[in-house]
Amino acid sequence: MKRGWIWKGVLILSLLWLPGCGFKDIDRRFFVMAIGIDKSNHANKPYHVTLKLAIPFTKIQPGKTNAYQLVSDDGSTITEAVRHMKSKVDKELDFSQAKIIVIGKAMSAEILQKGTLDWFLRRRDIQSAAYMALGDPTAEDVLNVKTGSERFPGDSLFLSFDQDGTESSFIATEYLFDFHRRVTEKGLDPYMPVIRPMDSAYLIDRVAVFDKKRLKAILSPEETRIFNALTTDFQHFDIETKSKTLQFAIAVQHFKYTYTIDPSAPALHMNIRIVGESEESTETLYKQPWSYYERLAERQSQTRYMHLLQKLQALQVDPVGFGLRYRATRYQRDKDWTAWEAMYPKLTFHAKVQIRIKSSGGIK
Repeated sequence: MKRGWIWKGVLILSLLWLPGCGFKDIDRRFFVMAIGIDKSNHANKPYHVTLKLAIPFTKIQPGKTNAYQLVSDDGSTITEAVRHMKSKVDKELDFSQAKIIVIGKAMSAEILQKGTLDWFLRRRDIQSAAYMALGDPTAEDVLNVKTGSERFPGDSLFLSFDQDGTESSFIATEYLFDFHRRVTEKGLDPYMPVIRPMDSAYLIDRVAVFDKKRLKAILSPEETRIFNALTTDFQHFDIETKSKTLQFAIAVQHFKYTYTIDPSAPALHMNIRIVGESEESTETLYKQPWSYYERLAERQSQTRYMHLLQKLQALQVDPVGFGLRYRATRYQRDKDWTAWEAMYPKLTFHAKVQIRIKSSGGIK
């Protein structure tokens, strides 16, 4: 009997060592929806960090519940800026809902540095599947846009990149985990879509390409469409074809490409197969055999693909991953990489495009 009371006393005393609940209620937290990194005007505090905080509502309504609070601060590191920002808000910052990271154009070189990028990867509450984007001119300008169709802050950007909303051949999607892989992987260079604020909307129709150290170029909208097809196998785009007497557009329904690398030439042979139907034309497509229109579209498409491949080569960047494929199909590791570095600037591209029109899109 006495021993039983002793055990009960021990159990009661052990409860004193148990910690209390460390979880904070939802009404005591600010959900960070988007993160922006810009270059500050202070040399000793180079990072200008901006957080887009969602203000909670009881009922979600498009255009009415997308109220947000923008908080910014400068710091010598991202960590310092975020810690100091906590003194500007009355709730705990929660990064679990942060699905997009916007980098200001002036900060494009610093994001490639290991220490800067590692902050996002080391934090357990930031998703590795968060979207990466380049803000032009600044990330803060992008985050400060409020669209009328948003259900909650940042919703427009999320729908643009995850293709649950719009599906556009001009929008290239890049994730944090893939961007980090491209920064460190030999034979595969990083890229980011470019977001430009326009009053109460966004324009996303360009892509920025990088080498391992800095931003090299921003591609035009037409180049971005081809880039998107080569890097992500995007299937839904259109091919514009013009001649002196005719203009027509082919809506692509199937796109596939393969390529081989011949080190002896050196040359890269790319075969592109496209199937689609005519979506618009200035005249009926029954005046000539369909093969006539197919050959016309093939020649102009081939010129576009060759132009982009040669431009990326001139910029000395490889976002498609030709170098990675070359390394993966050979067995001498560092020697293969050295050989590819010497080969890529001299590489001759041969693109062969095959287009099949399966429907005229009209009634004869």
